[in-house]
Amino acid sequence: MLLIAISPSVDADVFKCIASSGKITYQGRPCSSDAQQEKVPIEPTDPRQLAEAERRLAIWQMERDKQKAERLEAERMQRQEQHRIEAVEALKRSAEAQRQQALAELRQAEALENQYRMQAYPLYYLPYQSRLPYRDRSRSIDKAPRWPMRDSKSTWMTNSPRR
Repeated sequence: MLLIAISPSVDADVFKCIASSGKITYQGRPCSSDAQQEKVPIEPTDPRQLAEAERRLAIWQMERDKQKAERLEAERMQRQEQHRIEAVEALKRSAEAQRQQALAELRQAEALENQYRMQAYPLYYLPYQSRLPYRDRSRSIDKAPRWPMRDSKSTWMTNSPRR
């Protein structure tokens, strides 16, 4: 209907066709022989009404174009944000993979190093309170030793407390 109001005055005929099924159609040429036909009168349009309708159509089109531009901009921003998030996730996965690879290489290097390393400690360990005499290096030489030292007259076992 808006198009009829907007379209300029034309000397064209419009026909209303009513089919035998009851379907109504409007067309610019006469109806077929099996349909009932009526000629629709077209009133001439007032130029002021035409100008007002064109103005409303232009406003509507501008609003629609503005909404479309806003929607497209929002979609573009959303795509950019999604690409940024995907890039950050890819960098995180890459960094984690590199970290895992570095740890695996470190473990492998330590295993190779341990394979060829000599034992720094003997395979057996003495208990904390050893019965063997030793020299306490933290004490000065002029002080008496903590444990009796072995001499020709006695053995170290006879001078130490028994368990």
